[in-house]
Amino acid sequence: MKYWPLFLTFTLPLCLHAEERPVNYCKDPQKTAEWEKHLADTPEDPLIIKLYALRIGLCKMVDEGKVDLDEAIRIWNIEHARSVNERLLDEMKRGRKRTL
Repeated sequence: MKYWPLFLTFTLPLCLHAEERPVNYCKDPQKTAEWEKHLADTPEDPLIIKLYALRIGLCKMVDEGKVDLDEAIRIWNIEHARSVNERLLDEMKRGRKRTL
């Protein structure tokens, strides 16, 4: 996937910041546009589809007050890391070399 390094750049774990309160990237129009672009650029990539759907769902749940932001960030970080690890493992098994 030619956008993989770019993908990693835009999806670094959401809790990596120096502020006391977590940043709600759901409210960031630039992040939303970046995810829209990821999906448009690779509409058949199951990893992009999964993470895009997870992001949309978590954001909706935070907006509706069904889950607090800290829990949404925790879930995102776990699933994002799992997805990245699965992708890297698959690529290693196929003999592809990627630099991160």
